[in-house]
Order: sequence, then C-alpha cells, then structure tokens
Amino acid sequence: MAPAVADGFAVATTDGGHTITDHLGYDDAKWGLKSPGNVDWYTFLDFAYVGLHDMARIGKFATEPYYGTPPSRSYFYGASTGGRQGLMFAQKYPKDFDGIVSIFPAINWARFILSNIWPQFVMNRLGVYPPGCELDAFTNAAISACDQLDGVIDGIISLPGLCTFDPHVVVGKSFDCDGIESVFTSAGADVAEAAWSGPRSSTGEFQWYGLSKDATLGSAGIGVATTSCQKDGTCKGVPFVISTSWVKYWLTKDPDFDISKITHEEWDELQNASITEFQSAIDTADPDLSQFRKTGGKILAWHGLIDPVISPNGTTDYYDKVLALDPKAHDFFRLFLVPGGAHSFAEGPTPKNLLNTTIKWVEEGEGPETLHGDGKTRYGEEIERILCMYPKIQVYRSGDPTPASSFECA
Repeated sequence: MAPAVADGFAVATTDGGHTITDHLGYDDAKWGLKSPGNVDWYTFLDFAYVGLHDMARIGKFATEPYYGTPPSRSYFYGASTGGRQGLMFAQKYPKDFDGIVSIFPAINWARFILSNIWPQFVMNRLGVYPPGCELDAFTNAAISACDQLDGVIDGIISLPGLCTFDPHVVVGKSFDCDGIESVFTSAGADVAEAAWSGPRSSTGEFQWYGLSKDATLGSAGIGVATTSCQKDGTCKGVPFVISTSWVKYWLTKDPDFDISKITHEEWDELQNASITEFQSAIDTADPDLSQFRKTGGKILAWHGLIDPVISPNGTTDYYDKVLALDPKAHDFFRLFLVPGGAHSFAEGPTPKNLLNTTIKWVEEGEGPETLHGDGKTRYGEEIERILCMYPKIQVYRSGDPTPASSFECA
C-alpha cells in the first residue's frame, strides 16, 4: 500500500474477512468450519469474492467525502491470491476497477491447490522422503540438460516446453549434498518427476499441471516437495500448509484428517470434491471477459516460469481460453511470462512499475508490447531481459546475455 499512497492514491485493502493470524493455511484456518463437518459458507464466500467487492465499494465511498469528489479512475494491484482477486474483479465485478495488475495469479484454485501436495502424496506412497539437497541436484541436472535450448547458457530454462529431461537417467550417479558425496535415487527421481508432471488420477488421467524443471522443489514454507531431515539422515515430508488446510477444513471438513494415509482412490475423491463443491465460487477461471472489455478496462499480468507454487501453465491455459473466446483479447488483456522468475519479485528479471504502465494504458491508450525485466538470478547474477507478450517468446540473438538488448521476441 505504501508506494501507492506515496504516489498520491487513496488506497484500500482487504483481509478477505479474516485477520492475518487467522488466514487460510495459517493458525489452522479455523474459520473454515461453522461447526464440525459444516463449511462456513459466508466466510468462505467473503474470501472468494464478496469481501473484494465490499472493499472496492467502501473504499470509493470513503474517498468521496474526504476529497469532495469521487475517484476518477480506480486500479487494482495484487499478486498470488491477490492476482486471483484481480481477475475475480474482471470476471465478476467488471465495473469496480479500470485497470488491473495480476501477478502470478492463484486462479484455477480448485484444481491447482491439490497439485501442491502431489509430490508429498507420492513420497507417502513410496515411504521415502528425499533430502532437499537431492531435489536441488535433480533441478540442477535438468538445468544442465535444458539451459542451452534457447541458445545461451545462463542458468535459466527459457523454453521449458522443450525440456524433456528425465530424472531417472541420472539415478546411480553421484552429486554433492552439502559437502557429502551422495547418489541419485530412484525414489528421488519419482518425486522430481511427480513435481514436474503434476497430479494424475488412479487410472492415469491428467488432473493438473506440474512445475517447470528449473523451479525450486524444496523451498521452506512453499516448496511442493519440501522435506525436513534429522542429523541421523531420517527425513519426513513437510507439505504445503495452505493445501493441507484446504483438505482438512473444506474438503473433508475434519481438522484432524491425516492426508499422509490416503490411497490413490481417496486422492481422486478429494480432487472431485474440490472441483464439484468449490470451483464455481473460487476458481476464478471464467474466460468470458466481455463485460470487462465493454467497460474499457485493461489487465496486465505476468507469471514467472520457475514459480514453485503456482504452475505458469495454469495461467497460460486460462489465457488461451480467453483468446479462444475473444481472439482480440490482447487489446485489453496482456500476459507476460518471465524466464527465471519465481513466486516473488526477488528472483529473476521481474518487471517493475506495472501500476504506472497500466495507468498509461488505460488513460493514454498505450498498451505495452514488451516489458523490461531486471533482477538477480538464483545464482546472484544481475541480468536484464526483454519480456514478451504471450504467446510470443523470448529469443536470444547474440552477444553478452546479461543485457536485455541481446534478446528479442518472436
């Protein structure tokens, strides 16, 4: 909020109806149940969308008497759940905001949220919990195999769709685990493959997308395959807390439910419950943005290709559906993918000042064809990149790969 206030905006925010210590995935999300076995639908809908519209209406209502005039323009800026909220405005409340910045949005909620604990499910079935150093080594092996696909070796898999690296090909080979020589295991390869491929049903059907092969798998707090190991070498899984809360409080309605014991058939039942019971309220994946377009509103979105939490393929899946309904959607909705960008602004060549870019698009009609990204790679190297409007991709031309001028969009 502070930067927008410093720029002279009247700013409003919302906690979705819950205090920060009682949010989804934190403090056990007790607000999810009204009574044992019963979802509190009012608070859930507050979180999904009602609280958003209330924020917009109350914020504008409070602004007018203070300044003596209603806001001439309104803009929304959010990332992750906030990115989902931005697209919810466009889909459900198209008149609330003139411009929306949506960053690595948590859309397709009912489907993607369980994918974040799919590698944990695989580990539980195997009874093996690979240490983080082994998962990092699988990531590094994938980068070594696929980094050069875009013509430059920079520690980034810029063309993840072309990376066919199979983690099982390095099983039995050695790697460095915090100064100790270790060997790639078959179980570790299975877990890495699960994270990269995404969940499948007990009969092999696709359920959702996996992560890019250069995404970090074991990040503390958000990694999909995070484990915790003792000095004696024994390890256990550390599942993504928001996903486990979703299972406990919304899908099973049982705070004591132990997801580590479920069968594959029970996994499928959880997937089905997530979709059939909650998709219509929280998925935020309606591709029909015709009403938002009629208002003259604009959406600027970006998603990092090494996001370790929300697969960028879910965002492109949604955007492709928007384009299928409206082939000219680029006129008001533009998506940019960030090679080397994670689920934060701190890693990779991320774009800056997007609010100002969106304001210029809304008020002057100048929509960006490219964005400038800069920042540090996972290895601490400063880089710049030209970021391309999807479906165009970043292509290396020649020269020093550090500046953005060495790349173009094609």
